[in-house]
Amino acid sequence: MTTSGTPTVDLDFSGKVPFAFLTRTLAAQGLSLSGTADVNLKVRGPATAPVITGTVRTSGARLIDARSGLAINDITADVAIGDGVARINRLTGNLSTRGSLSASGTVGINPAQGFPADLSVKLVDGRYTDGRVVTANLGGDLTIKGPLASAPLISGTINLAKTVITVPEKLPGSLAALNIRHKNAPAAVRAQDKALRPATASSSSGGGGLNLDVTVNAPSQIFIQGRGVDAELGGSLRLTGPASSPQAVGTFDLQRGRLSILAKRLTFTEGTVGFSGSLVPYLNLTATSTTSSTTVTIVVSGEATNPKFNFSSVPALPEDEVLAQLIFGRSMSNLSPLQIAQLAEAAAQLAGIGGSTSLLQNLRSAIGVDDLDVVTDEEGGTAVSAGKYLNDRTYVTIQKGDKPGSGKAAIDLDVGRGVKLRGEATDAGEAKGGIFYEREY
Repeated sequence: MTTSGTPTVDLDFSGKVPFAFLTRTLAAQGLSLSGTADVNLKVRGPATAPVITGTVRTSGARLIDARSGLAINDITADVAIGDGVARINRLTGNLSTRGSLSASGTVGINPAQGFPADLSVKLVDGRYTDGRVVTANLGGDLTIKGPLASAPLISGTINLAKTVITVPEKLPGSLAALNIRHKNAPAAVRAQDKALRPATASSSSGGGGLNLDVTVNAPSQIFIQGRGVDAELGGSLRLTGPASSPQAVGTFDLQRGRLSILAKRLTFTEGTVGFSGSLVPYLNLTATSTTSSTTVTIVVSGEATNPKFNFSSVPALPEDEVLAQLIFGRSMSNLSPLQIAQLAEAAAQLAGIGGSTSLLQNLRSAIGVDDLDVVTDEEGGTAVSAGKYLNDRTYVTIQKGDKPGSGKAAIDLDVGRGVKLRGEATDAGEAKGGIFYEREY
């Protein structure tokens, strides 16, 4: 290096460099890159604008996108650097879920420009799953253009093969965020709280990230399954905007489908699947059925993680009455206790076992019972029980499970002084009874 006039550099560098030095730049995009690169570089020219040439090669590296949960394993790259750009001669990798990726193109090496990219990416026999609702087989051709350090644009076409959207049978448990306020906290606790808050704010600011302009083609084989829904759709849509909250133009349209409630099967007459502010599919399916006195319409709408089932009829009836007419072809007042339990079981299936539903509440008040509950046994089976006090001493319970022969009725009689009598009969014809003694100490 010379020191007179404008400083110049004349450096050669060869060795292994860990990708950890890119941690801060990639973390802003929700990315993590592990592994090392074999670097062979020459740096020549003025210190203010040196010319960098050489090669960078790697194998066995791993890239993780924390926002989507996708990982690319076994990354192999051969990159030539010159004229201010990194030219990708070879870049391949394997998706952790299945499929292979290959890419070519250029990336600018000037950090002040945010590492501008012009890349072409090919996906072959890929598989994507979000671990909750969507599992898709796909392939396609994409381009990535723009500064990698801020908001690159991903555009192109994705072709979907068999894709399954699963409506969860049970509502997932969740943890609500707690609003914690520190009162008279030690200095160390206050310092920790202050350090954590900026990270929380920055993660929800919505700045940066990948942008999309992707056409998704799926002529058929978009299957929706769960909670009695079995439908197939197809079509094309375009996803634009931030990858964290894309906007969809177009929908997947119904090709065939049905809704099963107990032994009743309804045919979907129309339906679509789109996206609304996230990558979670948004369902809108309609099924109709005609009974002797009523035309029933059921609309399944909302995010696939927890869609809503809305009932209406002509002539207009309450939701619980609509369900009774649909399944049994008679009004609530004419149902047997076993049919009422079956009706509650159907309502629980549609709402998601374990979740609250206005339909269950309406059923409880409509049939005049004191308790209406959905329970799950150790083997994962479900049952619906309805209980009512006939008087202060007599309590009747009717229970219907999801397996043949699981229905039963029980009566408890409190004879006083801690003594109770119980009789029980099942729908398989079995009967038993017992005497119980209870006392509080």
